[in-house]
Amino acid sequence: MTKLYSFLIVALLGCTACGESSENRAIKQDSSRKVHMQNIAGLSWYSHIDNALKSAQKSHKNLIVMVGEESCRWCKKMKERTLTDEKVKEKMSEYILVSVKRSDKAEVAHIPEFDGSIPSFFFMKDNEEVYDSVIGYFKADDFLRYMNEMEE
Repeated sequence: MTKLYSFLIVALLGCTACGESSENRAIKQDSSRKVHMQNIAGLSWYSHIDNALKSAQKSHKNLIVMVGEESCRWCKKMKERTLTDEKVKEKMSEYILVSVKRSDKAEVAHIPEFDGSIPSFFFMKDNEEVYDSVIGYFKADDFLRYMNEMEE
């Protein structure tokens, strides 16, 4: 019986010493959101719109928010064929880039205009105002032409 009590006390002490409070987990999650970037087609993309907006405000740039899913074949083609084009990459480097998944409800909530169609690209000002958008797959020349015409 004494061994059982000793075991339980050690187990409980071990759990409380090793366990994280929900506050610590929240801090870790917040800090991971601040630094999480991904490389798509040789460019750095934010994974969270809030962080991208802060960066856009500091750099006085607009944002491009790409909404897609890993399982979307048109999203893959857009990344592999269009976004890898050197002229497209050069043009996109003028923006703060964000890539979010359609299934990430917290992120797509920032885009009231989003209707669920993917791939979707939203052009936003640093105050979250969407000033243009486009849906679907585009060849590199067409996507570049669209971005140039949009800026005129």
